[in-house]
Amino acid sequence: MWTIQVTLILSLLCGSGLGGAARGVCEWGVSLCEIGDPLNRISTCNFESPLTTLSGGIEVQQFSTKVQDIIKTLTDQPVNTQESTTSYLGFPYYLRIDLLCGSKESSKRAILEALLTGLTPNVVLTFQEPVHPIRLKSQRLQIILTTAPLLDSVPCDSDLCQLGWYAPMPILNGSVVYRVQVVSNGQGQLVPERSFAVNVNGYVRTTDRGETEISFGTEMPALEDMMVLGSPSRPLWAVVQSSPVLILPGIPGFKAVLMTATEFQHTSPIEVGIESCWAGSLNCPQVEFSSMILEAISTESSLFIRQNQLLHRFVGNFSLLPLRAPPSEAWQQVLRTVCVSRMVPVFIPYHDTEYFYILGGGWQKGTLYRAQVYDGDVTFTQLLDSKGSTACEFMNSKACQVKWAAQDSSHNHLIDLVLLELLPDNKQAHSYHLLILDNNFHLGDTLPKYIPKGSGDSFTVVTKTQENVTVTLHLRGMVFNPISAILYIWGNALLCSQDQGMSYLFFNGFPLDQMIKYFTLSYHGEFTFVTETEELWWGQEGVDQVMRVRPSLGWQAFSSLQALKGDSSYSMTHSLLTVFYDWDKQLQEVVYTVDSKGKGSVVKRELPVPEILSYSHFSTTPRKVHHLESFSAFSFPLTCPFFWEHMADLPHPEPYNRIQQYLTRPPLVPTSLGLQTTASLATYQGLLYHLLQLHSDYIMDIGDPVHNPTWRWWKDKVIYADYYFYMASNGVSSTGFNVEIGGYSRAYMSSEITFPDMVYLDRVSSFSFSIYIACGSAKHLSVEEKPRELSDINYIWLSAEVSNNRYIHVSVTRNELFNRGAVLYKVTVKDRGLFPGQVLAGEGLLAFNLLLRGLHRVPIYIGCPPGKRLAFDITTTLEQCANNNKRYFNCPKPNPIMPCFYYEDLFYPFFLIQDMVSGESERFLGSYTFKVVGGGAYSKDHIRLYTPEEVLMYNSLNYSSQRTLVWMFEDMDSSVNITKEGFVVMHGNTNKIR
Repeated sequence: MWTIQVTLILSLLCGSGLGGAARGVCEWGVSLCEIGDPLNRISTCNFESPLTTLSGGIEVQQFSTKVQDIIKTLTDQPVNTQESTTSYLGFPYYLRIDLLCGSKESSKRAILEALLTGLTPNVVLTFQEPVHPIRLKSQRLQIILTTAPLLDSVPCDSDLCQLGWYAPMPILNGSVVYRVQVVSNGQGQLVPERSFAVNVNGYVRTTDRGETEISFGTEMPALEDMMVLGSPSRPLWAVVQSSPVLILPGIPGFKAVLMTATEFQHTSPIEVGIESCWAGSLNCPQVEFSSMILEAISTESSLFIRQNQLLHRFVGNFSLLPLRAPPSEAWQQVLRTVCVSRMVPVFIPYHDTEYFYILGGGWQKGTLYRAQVYDGDVTFTQLLDSKGSTACEFMNSKACQVKWAAQDSSHNHLIDLVLLELLPDNKQAHSYHLLILDNNFHLGDTLPKYIPKGSGDSFTVVTKTQENVTVTLHLRGMVFNPISAILYIWGNALLCSQDQGMSYLFFNGFPLDQMIKYFTLSYHGEFTFVTETEELWWGQEGVDQVMRVRPSLGWQAFSSLQALKGDSSYSMTHSLLTVFYDWDKQLQEVVYTVDSKGKGSVVKRELPVPEILSYSHFSTTPRKVHHLESFSAFSFPLTCPFFWEHMADLPHPEPYNRIQQYLTRPPLVPTSLGLQTTASLATYQGLLYHLLQLHSDYIMDIGDPVHNPTWRWWKDKVIYADYYFYMASNGVSSTGFNVEIGGYSRAYMSSEITFPDMVYLDRVSSFSFSIYIACGSAKHLSVEEKPRELSDINYIWLSAEVSNNRYIHVSVTRNELFNRGAVLYKVTVKDRGLFPGQVLAGEGLLAFNLLLRGLHRVPIYIGCPPGKRLAFDITTTLEQCANNNKRYFNCPKPNPIMPCFYYEDLFYPFFLIQDMVSGESERFLGSYTFKVVGGGAYSKDHIRLYTPEEVLMYNSLNYSSQRTLVWMFEDMDSSVNITKEGFVVMHGNTNKIR
């Protein structure tokens, strides 16, 4: 029966022309190219042999000065070529974009066709914010780069040879994780968008001979020398969206890991350079010596691995990060006095710090340590309560071990969750307990001894009087989602708790004879886990059932289709290495494949769970086959009360997702095909660097007269805009290309209105949208004798759930559209204004989860959103000082971001509240304190920050005398408020400072 169904599916898909290999369906490809000499060529980056780095990631973090010679020649362009005021540097790499259409010849033809039909790829580059933003304020930043076509430097006897599209690959101080999304401009053939991880690899160094090598080990020459088919899969542990380099341990018989800086688009096998001399002891016994790396955790700046009972650390060379710890020359053993039995990851950083746990073994069995990684420095703290007791001592048990730990950061402070196993002895029976450590240990509700019998139609609630089966509950680990505030506990069953272990719910659908090996969260409403028998399961938050993805009938159909489309990894012998959720929250699997010649390779494959489950549903649902004259069709019973839903009344996403976006275009080249030169691409590099430099200056606390980062760039050239446009239109230029004034701009509101990936709410602000759900009738899809009527809108209901309703309020209003057979729901999410305390923009935000039952999940963040600032209003302050003092004074060489004021004149400070995302700006009229926090004699080069004692001495009325105060509030009377430290509280714009 199943063979007939698979054959029928494949025949239909192939008959409808969906065989990808046959049609030559193309996809975007990305590679990194070194900048090279802009007066010659871009190194040797060609389609035949693209110049990729050793690891596929960004290995050079220094800016290039080679583009400055090109910029100096742009004397007839709207560019400031004087280095004294403006610097133009180049980034170390270009992005080369190609069309990949199966074979090389097909790809070459497709690229030439694309050029002739107007197809141009655009690159949407997203900068991931660092864990601890020091060099830049908290922000979400994107740049849309228009690519430029450039001919390859290969022998060719035609006027139009092989080419590729290029764009600068910008790097930003403070950011080491980048996402590259390649999209089409809508011309020519349809090429689906594709996303790539292009991260900085700080674990590559250059030798004295100019060669690159891995700093923490040695790259293995061939995968097949150490990889074996059938080896068990293992978890991939890293800080979500913050770890630039991922390492996968668990290669049997080798002290080796798989390293990637591109989310396994490119993978390197690395033999780790550590000594394997651990022999165990009476205090720290080991059952069997193993050279295998058992566990590994990747953070933003460091790698941590466990071999046997030893914990090792390696700090990368990330010059873009403000690290306190120097780069490592070799692996360093840490926590030397502890017999380490396990590492436990924490996937979400909290308050600029990354965390993970270490479980003690041997004579230290039952102890638990927390590691904190802050700007590269790591500190370890044993978790004890206020009385100095460990978790096992709190339980008054010697036959006790810590199974796992998790971190709850959803309450604006850290809470440690500890899973204990009490082993059977003369005094106690075998049991599991959940402890909550918040200064003191608190015991959660009792975990059941046996797996309860589920009802099958909802979560099974753990009660003291319920029917049990004879299968004993065995737990292995747990993980906490701080966004949805759900704790997952897993073993030979899957439990969850939404109240810190005060009650538990069992998921249904998981067989009693399986054991979960590792568990992975998407942090966007989905989760996946792998069992000891390598079965892959999937579930959703708020849904009581978990579903098996593989093995299944749906997986058989999906894998057969992929092999038919030409994906060789599905037809070769392979074994699973790991599964993980990528940046885009798509489930990916990493497999090791071996071809017919015995060559091994590591392949990343997307797992489209909805598609696989739909095939499973197809194979198990009753259906009818209708044979018509020209085609055959399937019909299925309607299992859903509606057949169409979509979002409506959506606002512009930028005020809510807080993404600041820039648009850039390469210089205009006056040729029919628009082919660029290396000089024009070098100019593109330098101008993009200058744009990011303007952005970095702009997000400082200095307000420009015009609320636009590019204003300083064009303010002296904009009056000649028509002249430059005339020159560009006629192709008149001394360099052969023209720079557009509008080619580098700030986009405040995009034309495309989409649902934001996350929503930031300021104090008492709200976010509203509508959901249109149509019932309708679809008689041609139904096998029911009586299709449902339009009145079935009574079966359509939408519920909204929030992870914590104390801070946000959600209202859902239902409107029934009988004439359309549809329902329109108006959803409004509002901040209640109960955010505790006052913080800087983007810092200390509280995260919540909004679940619209069965349809959408929305992460909600409350607090001061990123992209807002309190700025010093230079223009108004200078005007007021000049008008009221009857004279104007500024620096001998005025600097737009550092004005000068004469110390004998009255100083009238003004401030602005500015939204850098929407472009809104208004006068700040609130209260503030004014402090001089630094200074120096004679020159700004001598300026330094004052110590806390000096700040008090120079500013406080309580700790200063008239001789030490550096400023006074003019006309101060007894009604002026003063803080307890002695600082004057100033208000609005009525202050005069002398």
